This record gives sequence, C-alpha cells and structure tokens, in this order.
Amino acid sequence: MSKTSLGLILLLVGGIAILSAQASQDFSREIAYRGSKLEGEVYLCTSDHVTSAGFRRDADSSAVTEVAEISRQRNTTTWRITLKANQAEVVAFTGATQALEAAQQFAVSRGAVGLFLVRQESRTSIQTITIDQSNSSLVYSGQDLNLLMNKTNVFVGSCRPYI
Repeated sequence: MSKTSLGLILLLVGGIAILSAQASQDFSREIAYRGSKLEGEVYLCTSDHVTSAGFRRDADSSAVTEVAEISRQRNTTTWRITLKANQAEVVAFTGATQALEAAQQFAVSRGAVGLFLVRQESRTSIQTITIDQSNSSLVYSGQDLNLLMNKTNVFVGSCRPYI
C-alpha cells in the first residue's frame, strides 16, 4: 500500500495523517452548481467559501512563508452591488454582526454573459468581481501587496436581485 493511500485511510477513520513530502499536495473539488438568470441593476451577493494563497513575511524575522488555504467562513459575507452605467457601488456586510462597510466604487465592463467589476486601491490592492448573469454565479478576488504580504483571496458564491 502506498504512503498516500495509507494517509487517506487514516484520514477517513478520523486519525491524523502526516503525508510524506513525496505525496501529492494537489487539491481540487467540483460541486454541481445550479443558478438562475440574473436581471436588474441591484444585486445581493453572498459567499461563505474563501480560498487564500500567497506569501507572508514575519514582521520580526523577515522570513517569508508560502501560504494556501481553503475554508468555509463561519459568517457569510454579503455584498450589495448597485450598477450605474459603467460604474458600480459595492457595499460589504461582514462578520457576525454583518457590520456595514463603506461603499466602494468599481469600474464596470459588460461581457457576453456577464459583468466584470474592477477596483484598484492606492497601489496596494486590486479587487475584481465577475458575475455570470446567465446563472447568477459570483467570483470575488482581492489581491494585496504590502510589506507583510503578497496574497490573494478568492470568494465564490451567488447573487440574486435586490428588491
């Protein structure tokens, strides 16, 4: 039996598996998604899944570590997206209390099946939102580059008309 197979068996029975460096660290998953056509100019979009990857610098030692994680958030992140011609106002509601954050302005491009929203913030971050209006799927990514990190977060979720 290979080390990878043994590790997976241990994981399945509730043990802690430590796989050797020779084992694959690749990961992928596919989950069926069914959404509906999205119409209108104001959407409420939600996500409780986030993938983070990049590099983090320790403030004391300056050591750099590569990081990657996929997690389900305890609290769903919600965005209200209001389209206004070639601009969009995006307001996030985050955390356990769903605290309202300040509105952010995004540039909007309309593609064949959906929307591309882009925002760059003072040369330290860039955010993109794509919405497929044929099935209401959402991908929100935020890329940050500063003294302590070079990292991206990607949220996946769905939208619905906001009434």
